[in-house]
Amino acid sequence: MNLIETLENLEPIFIKVAQLALKMQKGVDHHNKTNTGNELADIVTEADLTVQEFLLKEIIKTDLVNCRLLAEEDTALTDKFNSEGKYYLSIDPIDGTATYAVGGKSFSTIITLHDGKNILYMFDYFPVFNYFHRVLNNKYSTSGKIPDLSLPHEVKNTIIYWSGNPEKNIPKLYNELKSKGLNFKKVIDISEDLDVTTMFVQNRVAGIYHENMNVYDGLADLSIAQAKGFKIYSGGLNGAFDLTNIQKRETGLYYPGYYLTLST
Repeated sequence: MNLIETLENLEPIFIKVAQLALKMQKGVDHHNKTNTGNELADIVTEADLTVQEFLLKEIIKTDLVNCRLLAEEDTALTDKFNSEGKYYLSIDPIDGTATYAVGGKSFSTIITLHDGKNILYMFDYFPVFNYFHRVLNNKYSTSGKIPDLSLPHEVKNTIIYWSGNPEKNIPKLYNELKSKGLNFKKVIDISEDLDVTTMFVQNRVAGIYHENMNVYDGLADLSIAQAKGFKIYSGGLNGAFDLTNIQKRETGLYYPGYYLTLST
């Protein structure tokens, strides 16, 4: 059995642990694991730690234990993996922890596998909606209840982003897209509880921009864009965006550079 088949077989576990997070949501304890001032990155809950360990306990029973693990939380089982492995396995037990901690709906569990060049697998499951996005060998699929998104009409022509400064860091592309009638807006300025990936897939926004994205959830939108053949702009420290160039900052591991993808 290859690693992708193994991940497919583990999908019921991925769903189960995300549903565990949902059960734990009410009254969950949370605190700041870092103090950067960025609430989206600083906050961690008891559920993040519990869900990650539940996942790792199942994953280490398989050949995936030979992968390099890129896990958001520092839990007991993270050192069981091969730090020199050929494949990179990333885990975000609760993507959207800040939303989750205040009782929001738009949080998910994300699992990604890549080989340093290509994204081979991505699974992003939203337990509140019982809905997932999957990319398998560059083919996209989805299943479950599509979230009801009530959005301002103007976001149809908006490229959304969580953090960064596209006007400063990609000025030529920024101005080119602005000249075509597209706008840029931070997600938090639209809503504090928003399933950005589904907005993107459903063409409810013009595109998504990611800058210095963390390794745990930063490739989900890129994998979908590649599978659906969307227009992608990207760049890294040495010109090209590099999946093997993983750097560390106070809030964790990240890919230096950016990608911007349009949803048409």
